[in-house]
Amino acid sequence: CAHDVINQAGLLATDVSSIAITNQRESIVIWDKQTGKPLAPAIIWQDRRTASYCQALAAKNLMIGAQGSNGSSNNSSQGDMASEVQRITGLRLDPYFSASKIAWLLEHNPKLSVRASKGEIAVGTIDSWLIYKLTGGEHVIDVTNASRTLLYDIHKLAWSEELCARFGIPMNILPKVLPSDGDFGKTKKGLFAKQIPIHSVLGDQQAALFGQGCLEAGMAKNTYGTGCFMLMNIGQKPLLSEHKLLTTIAWQRKSAPTRPDNLSFEQIVQSGRRMLQPPSREVTYALEGSVFMAGAIVQWLRDNLGMFQKSGEVEDLARQVDSSEEVVLLPAFTGLGAPYWRSDISASITGMSRGTTKAHIARAALEAVAYQTYDVLIAMQKDSPHPLTELRVDGGAANNDLLMQFQADLLGVPVLRPKDTEITAKGAALLAGLKTGLYDDATMQASWQVDRVFEPSMSIDIRAQHLNKWQQAISRALMVP
Repeated sequence: CAHDVINQAGLLATDVSSIAITNQRESIVIWDKQTGKPLAPAIIWQDRRTASYCQALAAKNLMIGAQGSNGSSNNSSQGDMASEVQRITGLRLDPYFSASKIAWLLEHNPKLSVRASKGEIAVGTIDSWLIYKLTGGEHVIDVTNASRTLLYDIHKLAWSEELCARFGIPMNILPKVLPSDGDFGKTKKGLFAKQIPIHSVLGDQQAALFGQGCLEAGMAKNTYGTGCFMLMNIGQKPLLSEHKLLTTIAWQRKSAPTRPDNLSFEQIVQSGRRMLQPPSREVTYALEGSVFMAGAIVQWLRDNLGMFQKSGEVEDLARQVDSSEEVVLLPAFTGLGAPYWRSDISASITGMSRGTTKAHIARAALEAVAYQTYDVLIAMQKDSPHPLTELRVDGGAANNDLLMQFQADLLGVPVLRPKDTEITAKGAALLAGLKTGLYDDATMQASWQVDRVFEPSMSIDIRAQHLNKWQQAISRALMVP
């Protein structure tokens, strides 16, 4: 596959200065440390088999130590597992993340558990597995992927002994954690014409945030794919959400330069100045909210209801009517994600009349994506001291002009769509370029180009009517016992 990419680019392996990796987060692989042979099928991030396990853990009360100012533990107190997990990792106790998946594999395979206790096996997220195979033996992980395992202390920047013990996971099977632009090793001899260093690894959503140029606190992006993934840069201090969002590590740059004279990145770009200060190892954090159903709603309309042949046709169908009228599509096919986190709610279409057409339903489907995004971003603004002044978007559904305009109207801020909406791989590549010195931060910022800006144009009264319609539908759903 890598050889094909190099050939398609008209290059030779000797032309490649660095490899960048971006990957689906939370998915895990377990393998033999000596042979590199996988010891069980991978468990992907969507897998919910450990839901009851997580619920049982969440119900437990624990004796926990309060965190001192120096990071030490003191003054034991009664607490619950879910709160302790959030305090340490910034995440929710949920099967979405890696820890319960690893615990399940060890619990359901006694031989694996014995071998794990002896340090004979290795476990990692997809980036770890790829690096191991490319290098022929390096067992490492980048900090953004580590922060999604439910085992990593985002304050101490280390694996949590406490959480590893709670989940029954030996620490000696976990990979070494490196900065996002760390030295992850070189490709093994014979794989390419030369050994190529791996200089950049980022989880997919963090890569999109970086690729969107969201380098300042308060800048946010939304990736519109099967679901929606919103991340907001909150700077160098972890901020635990009070509105059911996640706190995650956006990136850590080993080679990160600091800004001269406290200039903004925009001012640096305009002045052409370069970053001359010594490198910083500071971590950048982000708030994150996930919406389970976005493009998947359109797929449902296509595959289950047969409303159109191709997903791209949904916009033309929705434009056949000026409004969805009273129709609201609540896309809780797998429950509701952030900021509600209700797995017991079912999907529904309400507000229909005899005059309702498939065009109304198609328009309501697109509006549902924007409504869910609105809910998450409002929660982010409540958590963050930084106001949202614009939203940068990417992913396949970001090419839907009707959706993007409605999104801007709901949020009341501009929605910026770059020329390159498949930004995830670009984000990881940009970080590798920065590490190797091909360009600096100013050059990277200047490379981000806008395709179109969607300015809010809806009146305050009409906007309020739309939001009230959605909030009523949510309120009815949340009342389900």
